[in-house]
Amino acid sequence: MVIHMAENIPALTAERTGPWTLTVDNGRGATLQIGLSGAPDSFSPVELLQAALAGCAALSGEAQLAPRLGEDFELSSTVEAVHNPETNLIEALSNRIVADLSELDPEKRKKLIASTERSIAKLCTVKRSLAEGITTTTEVGRQEA
Repeated sequence: MVIHMAENIPALTAERTGPWTLTVDNGRGATLQIGLSGAPDSFSPVELLQAALAGCAALSGEAQLAPRLGEDFELSSTVEAVHNPETNLIEALSNRIVADLSELDPEKRKKLIASTERSIAKLCTVKRSLAEGITTTTEVGRQEA
């Protein structure tokens, strides 16, 4: 019997850097700006959710695509979100991954698409977590001296 233990991923902190603007630093040299939807030079929180799914699915699919298409193959991953303003919920995320498969014969293309979809279903933590549901908590407090 294999027992899997949950592991904590290092925390990220979003620091307020201006009105309606936050900056996140991952501790490895990357930063990003978060702002209200439509704010210049920043991602909205919903756009970050879309980006997380687009990136996770593409990276998970690369395990199948790169060996068959070559290390320098081109890929795009686009995620559309459906927002319900009445409930203020994202009701659906739709991801489309595109790569040039034209060099493959139809049977190999069909097999590669199926294996890539299985890889994404198994390896994409973001997609799996969204599908299963995520427990979230928020605590608002004051900074301790």
